[in-house]
Amino acid sequence: MQLEYSNLNRDDIVVEVGAGLGTLTKYLAKNAKKVIAIESDQKLVEVLQNELSVYKNIEIIPEDVLKLDSKIFEGTKIISNPPYKISSPLTFKIIEASYILSLMSYQKEFADRMGAQPGSRQSGRLSLGISYYANVEYLKVIPRGYFYPMPKVDSALIRLTPCAPPFDLLNKKDFFEFVRILFSFRNKIVKHALNLYLKRNIPEMIEKNKLNNIPFGNERVFQLSLSQFHELYQFLTVSKED
Repeated sequence: MQLEYSNLNRDDIVVEVGAGLGTLTKYLAKNAKKVIAIESDQKLVEVLQNELSVYKNIEIIPEDVLKLDSKIFEGTKIISNPPYKISSPLTFKIIEASYILSLMSYQKEFADRMGAQPGSRQSGRLSLGISYYANVEYLKVIPRGYFYPMPKVDSALIRLTPCAPPFDLLNKKDFFEFVRILFSFRNKIVKHALNLYLKRNIPEMIEKNKLNNIPFGNERVFQLSLSQFHELYQFLTVSKED
């Protein structure tokens, strides 16, 4: 299913997260230069070692992918059906690395949020965070019956490719923490949400009379784009310095 969207060739190194029983792994090995199959379940690792022993271009890594150095993704294509429970940390681990593309299945509800546009019901810090690092392509819905064992929900196939950041950040952690906290007031007017944020976090950061001049003050938090969050963040930073 993934191969038709991956432009896979014999020069590619592929990382598969959650190799499971090795069904996808075999197809990848036949079309790529090398496959790095990551699987944390020791019982499944034993199955993989038996089933894939004839393939000389498969490396099996019996580890938790979240504990591995992100360098494992550099220069690779990630083609996987990973566990739903690690969707968010795995995605950010990948897109912050120097990968070529990521083609993975996600729980449909999560996938809907990944590429959501500002102002939509699904828009949130997930979609904003991903958009800083990657282009999101929603390729197709995958009915739950395609998987074994069959999950309780449908999935969706998402392709991520690196993009140039829309702006430079001196402190990414601080900025995205600002986005995260402000989004906890997602339905409030920005100036009201910001007032709550300042009370909770940095009371001395800005004089209250300046709140009347903040950018997008009458918009709802969920309506802001990533660039607008950045403009607001810069406004606060400059105001603090003044």
